[in-house]
Amino acid sequence: MSDGTSRDMRDERDRFVAFAFSAADLLMEVGEDGGIVYATGAARQLFGCDTDDLIGRQLGPLIDGQDRQFLLNLLASLTVGARIEPVTIRLAGNGEPGELCVLGGCCLPRKQGRYYLALSAARLPQAETALHNKRDYQTGLLAVDDFEPRAQDRLRLARELGSEVKITLLEIVGLQQLAQELPGEQQAALMGDVGALLRAKSIAGDTAGRIAEDKYSILHGGNIDKGGMGEHLRALAARAKPDAAKLLDMRSTTLDLQAKGMSDEDAASAMSFAVQRFANQGTAGLNFGSTEESLKLLLSETVNRVRVLRSTVSQRNFEMVFQPIVGLSDRKLHHYEALVRFEDGGSPFETIRLAEGVHLIGEFDLAVVKRVMDTLAEARQRGERPEIAVNLSGHSMESTVFIAALRELIGQDRDLSRQIIFEVTESTQITDLVHAGNAVRQLRADGHSVCLDDFGAGAASFPYLQALEVDFVKIDGAYVKALQTSEKQRDRSILRGMVWLCKDLGIGTVAEMIETEEQARLLQDFGIDYGQGWLFGKPEAVPKISGGLVSAQTGGTYIDPSKIKLGKRT
Repeated sequence: MSDGTSRDMRDERDRFVAFAFSAADLLMEVGEDGGIVYATGAARQLFGCDTDDLIGRQLGPLIDGQDRQFLLNLLASLTVGARIEPVTIRLAGNGEPGELCVLGGCCLPRKQGRYYLALSAARLPQAETALHNKRDYQTGLLAVDDFEPRAQDRLRLARELGSEVKITLLEIVGLQQLAQELPGEQQAALMGDVGALLRAKSIAGDTAGRIAEDKYSILHGGNIDKGGMGEHLRALAARAKPDAAKLLDMRSTTLDLQAKGMSDEDAASAMSFAVQRFANQGTAGLNFGSTEESLKLLLSETVNRVRVLRSTVSQRNFEMVFQPIVGLSDRKLHHYEALVRFEDGGSPFETIRLAEGVHLIGEFDLAVVKRVMDTLAEARQRGERPEIAVNLSGHSMESTVFIAALRELIGQDRDLSRQIIFEVTESTQITDLVHAGNAVRQLRADGHSVCLDDFGAGAASFPYLQALEVDFVKIDGAYVKALQTSEKQRDRSILRGMVWLCKDLGIGTVAEMIETEEQARLLQDFGIDYGQGWLFGKPEAVPKISGGLVSAQTGGTYIDPSKIKLGKRT
């Protein structure tokens, strides 16, 4: 070989290495058995060792437990000539959460059984997004709260690029029941493996979600081999418990989100409604025939729902019920939470999500506050002065226009201000913590207590606690449920840690979904201050407060929320 040819080959090699390092911190070659056979780059930055020390080690143990099986499934499904689109994974840490990284890779045609991976420390916005996502604690999949906005972002991007994009809605009936019959470690392994399998089928490994107990959604490109996925799921069930596979019933439907003539906004609306209908009715509620027909019908129903919602807000066609919150140590009433019930029996969660999506949530929140003010005014005439918590959407808290309208409304009767507690809910992620933090400070300066709802449901809860100076936090009900169903000390340790943190900050704690005396006793032992749940009382239209609290009625001076123009955010 001539010197010129050799020099050209070296130049070509260096050029490709330079291209690789322009997008990655570490390059690795991994064998079919998962062993690392080559590594170069910033190994010390990512793993705390030299690249030579990585060679011969297994890749799996270097990845955090929840992401490990996901990555192994991803590699196992990688065909020759295909590549892994960049996905966010977490490295294993020494007793602490490891670093977030972005991983990509491929399997070259002439190197079957070898995987070429590029790994980089996750930089904004990938790290911010991954940290703030709420995830289902069993599967590691996106929780329903965050699946829709993430899927909508991915859908818009795919449509801009002209990429194929579909959503598969999957029911695995019997899976949760099977998991509950297993010991703690086996339960965690089964549900983690299921989550890893579904993530591996999704776009970028981060657009699969758990919608309800046995209902899952996957946003993906191309077609999913549903038969192969079903066999894999049954194998996981059989590995956990012999003969368990026959107990599972799998049903699915797939919608093509590239239907002709639909705008990006229409496709996102149709997808959102499909997910919500699936959560309530399963795949049976999506049996429309063709994909194009499905999306058009879903879009039509979405438009009708928005029309009904506007009427509901303007005419206040909803009722209020009140659920008590009591001290766990003395069982004395502390306050009530006001909950909305709609005349058509529709889901409050779905309606609120829709209101947020079409920017009606501010008007809706004001209408609810007015109904609670009417209730308190009538109670005062009866010699009763209860305190009532009113839910405000995180979207509303980001708007200075909304806060000004809210303060104007409450300012009509300042005697009631200290009787109203505001509970900040997070049906979708709060993106502007500066505005939300200013709003919380203003409401507290006006004499209101403020509570942060669903604390611990996602990593974002802790940045919220740092930015929002609240008086109480309501611990997510999943921790209460896990007290008696989980054998893992880890779950209880996390709960104790959250309570300790709140006490150190001087913040009161409320636990929801308490149904048994045993749960109440355990939560009190953990140091939680207040409890809410059917053990203490179901939501009632006329809760018993020293002779009864009258139900909300209309009347009095009223600021029509529909007349107040609210922007998405100011």
